[in-house]
Amino acid sequence: MKIRNATYHDAPDIKMLLEILGYKTTTSILINQLEAMFDKDDHQVFVYELRKEIIGFVSVHFMTQLAFDGGLVFISYLSVKEELKDQGVATALEQFVVEWAKKRKCDRIQVHCMDWRAPAHQFYIQQGYQGYPKYFSKRLIYGD
Repeated sequence: MKIRNATYHDAPDIKMLLEILGYKTTTSILINQLEAMFDKDDHQVFVYELRKEIIGFVSVHFMTQLAFDGGLVFISYLSVKEELKDQGVATALEQFVVEWAKKRKCDRIQVHCMDWRAPAHQFYIQQGYQGYPKYFSKRLIYGD
């Protein structure tokens, strides 16, 4: 087992893991997004590698909180291959993020998880997360 920073070479595997979550993207978009994150300390993508195969990943973002002493880490995606869901991979990735956040002096981690993903809700509750009362989102259209 090895958790490491993702590279653009990992894009096809991450694409497949995003599809498990219901997100469709292209490899070229994913490569562009990964390259945009390279050399940025506040956005990271970590992959879980087992015998040179990517079987899970997590994408995290660090934010300074103006009103609090500690920082905030936001998990935007966490996915594991379906056949390995009960093997502790997600827990290992989440714990890796916890340690990363502690090193950054963060006082909390937040994750957005859609209503229809009830099994994922149970996972986060088991890891000590609590429901947060409101989360609002606004879709923007750009580029035209």
